[in-house]
Amino acid sequence: MTATPSSSIVWVFNSQVLHCSTTPALVICFFVALYTTLVNVEHLLGLRDVQTATLPPTSSLQSQGAGGIIRVFLGNASPTNVTVEEESRPDHRGSRAACAGRQIYVYKLPPQFNQKLIESCGSQPGWRNMCYDLSNQGLGAQFDVPESDPLANVLLPRTAWFKTNQFSLELLFHERLKSYPCLTDDPEQAAMSYIPFYSALDLTPKLFENSVAVRDQLSERLVGWLQSNRHWETSGGKKHIMVLGRIVWDYVRPVNVFKPGAAWGNALLSLPELWNVTKLSIERNPWDSEQMAIPYPTSFHPASDVEMVAWRSTIRNAKRNKLVVFVGSPRYNKVGGTDLRRELMRQCSGAGNADSTTPWSDRDNNTTTAAGMANINRTKDPSRSCTMVLCNVVGCARNPQAPIRAFLEAVFCLQPPGDSATRKSFFDCLIAGGIPVLFDNMSAAQQYQWHLPRNTSSYAITFNRKQVRARPRPASLTLSLSHSRPLTLSLSRERALPLSLSLSLAASSPLVSFPS
Repeated sequence: MTATPSSSIVWVFNSQVLHCSTTPALVICFFVALYTTLVNVEHLLGLRDVQTATLPPTSSLQSQGAGGIIRVFLGNASPTNVTVEEESRPDHRGSRAACAGRQIYVYKLPPQFNQKLIESCGSQPGWRNMCYDLSNQGLGAQFDVPESDPLANVLLPRTAWFKTNQFSLELLFHERLKSYPCLTDDPEQAAMSYIPFYSALDLTPKLFENSVAVRDQLSERLVGWLQSNRHWETSGGKKHIMVLGRIVWDYVRPVNVFKPGAAWGNALLSLPELWNVTKLSIERNPWDSEQMAIPYPTSFHPASDVEMVAWRSTIRNAKRNKLVVFVGSPRYNKVGGTDLRRELMRQCSGAGNADSTTPWSDRDNNTTTAAGMANINRTKDPSRSCTMVLCNVVGCARNPQAPIRAFLEAVFCLQPPGDSATRKSFFDCLIAGGIPVLFDNMSAAQQYQWHLPRNTSSYAITFNRKQVRARPRPASLTLSLSHSRPLTLSLSRERALPLSLSLSLAASSPLVSFPS
């Protein structure tokens, strides 16, 4: 690695290097670096001699990103060099020299836009209690696997596993930013500004609210508050970042749609006042250059490199006696890949079963029985077996150990689209060392361009969804996967192993449980 100017940041990922020397590029570099370098995994991947490569730009914004970030260098100094000198200070401020050009300003929003949303987690009318999901600074409760369960000796260390809600990204991000060493109280000195609005906590209980005015109320108040701020007025929203905990499609209802129940979601991202703000969300609109996608939070939150090395050994040595697993729920509406999911579940329920019976019904929402699940697991040929974990039965959100167990036992993980193209299950599969099976080119690489290699075939297998749904003779997915060459599988798994570790979000320390 050659020395670079002090105003330049260098990203390193899989032997690819990106220099971020312009002010707009620095803004993006800072935030993605903060998210993905919480645990330094460079030595896990064996990246000692880094070769410089040119990254072709894909758009004005996307050219500033490069897959998953392994390490960020400011000149010759790594982020850890910044924190050592000042880490004992309670205000988490780094030295002036080390923070030159890297300072971040965090808006001091009124509590109604963040803290009050946390405190009301158990009092939202018509919605379940969310306090359980917000404990431990958004990580959720720790796994409670009983000692008698063999999984207790697999998910180690136990302190690294949490029941993290898939929509908790805003809180997780904000809590980690509080310990960033180069925060500033002077917005004029900041290279970028962060708006800590917990939009997902606001919108989630209101998604099925008939009144669009109720859904839009807090977003419009946020814009009004920002417009009264001098720093916002002078910047026009440029060099500003928002983190969104839900998929972007929940925020794009046209602003001129007022008829009750006429459209889904709120109009946060349709408000013209926010158009210049860069948005980071768990799923983006690929045609919007001001949006980039951040991986869904998973349940694995290691506190050190040692814990990551131990988990890598676990997934490498896992006894995968199932060929395919599907984790999800049946779909009964026309949103997402309903027909595709139905066909995959039909094939999975009959793959290698002794009696080829279908252990689930298309007629209601809760028909999987113990006998049906036994049929899934009773196979003639383990190499062709397929198992399902139906989340409408086991409650995957509150019992994430069930999907993790299934992913550890299988070679492939089926990832059909759900309400949208992306799924948290995709990242759960990678974390467990499985190989995702994709059916939509918007599910992975075209979304997570900062975190996933552009070549999808290096970590996943893609199927033509039309062939799987074809009538009267749909393509047999399990048969096709069972014929995959061992060498191909080995290469895919070896490439997916380091990728899985670079996608994990470290546990912050110390852990606190709030709200009470």
